[in-house]
Amino acid sequence: MNPACLVVIVVGLVMLAGQRAQAVPVPALRPLGPALEVSPPFAFDKKKTRRSASGIACAPASAGAGAGQRCLVVFDEGTKAQFARLVAGRLQPFGTLIELSDAAAEIDAEGAALAGGFYYVTGSHSVKRESCKSNPASRVVIRFRATVPAASPPRVEVSERLSTTRLWDLMREDPYLRPHVDACLGNGEGGSPAQMQGRPGINIEGLAVAGGRLYAGFRGPSEGGLAPVFSVDAKALFEGGDAQPRLDRLDLGQRIGIRDMVAARNSILLLLGPDDHEAGVNAVWKVAEWKPGATAKPQVLAVLDVRKQDIGKACFEALKPEALAIVDESSKHFRVVVLSDGVCDGGPLIFDVSK
Repeated sequence: MNPACLVVIVVGLVMLAGQRAQAVPVPALRPLGPALEVSPPFAFDKKKTRRSASGIACAPASAGAGAGQRCLVVFDEGTKAQFARLVAGRLQPFGTLIELSDAAAEIDAEGAALAGGFYYVTGSHSVKRESCKSNPASRVVIRFRATVPAASPPRVEVSERLSTTRLWDLMREDPYLRPHVDACLGNGEGGSPAQMQGRPGINIEGLAVAGGRLYAGFRGPSEGGLAPVFSVDAKALFEGGDAQPRLDRLDLGQRIGIRDMVAARNSILLLLGPDDHEAGVNAVWKVAEWKPGATAKPQVLAVLDVRKQDIGKACFEALKPEALAIVDESSKHFRVVVLSDGVCDGGPLIFDVSK
């Protein structure tokens, strides 16, 4: 056979294989069962706070029968968080509420992560949604250790807590992010034209720490279908030195932003949903896998079908997935827990997501 013809045939087969791979539909996943029981409820007085779960960070399962996983759950209302155990089909809050900040102002906590024995929590770094007013209290990233001494009832001891606004300063130095810092969210409703200037504001909602780097994932801006991820050296962010900032813009599609992130063994899982231009009842929620440094287009693994969930209407307004944690990872799948804004205590749902 003519070598040129052979090359044409090989190239054609490769292109056909690629087209077939792209044509494989992304599975729509239902939860493995009804929402997990949350008992006792999270220890907030107001239902509004209990309906604002926004981030979760879980340690590996503890040794011993029925020990489960210890998870930090953060809320975007107020300044406090609480630990809970994920065990035997239930999320069990325990210990007293943890003060994330000494400041009285709400930090708008939106993401949580765990790495190297430290828990990390980030504020949204955004303006107030309705009024477009600056919100300096949200411009923080917090790091601390937590231990649970043998005690009954169990309690949590927090140590080595540090808070920094350096991420905000670094974002102001980034050429792409600079015009979006302190701008109005979404379409700018509530803000003046001078505040908006045609540029949607920054809004961090995802947080992961992997390979010594802290990754902040943005719900907005998502211009041109590209959502930013801003990463820095995690240790330097708090202790000084070169933070090595880097901006990635991930190809997620139009009007899609990052709602949470979690570090996996060799990648980062993303919880995707509407950006700051709200989609209402037409919202679509997805789980995707991203390998930093390898690609700017994450692989979408699943669409989460969260319709008609029997979560109970007594403390329910909406179901908007906001928090993602890995319960188990094998060579073939991720088992994840998803918490939602708009329902008391997050309405935890478990999904099996194939790799």
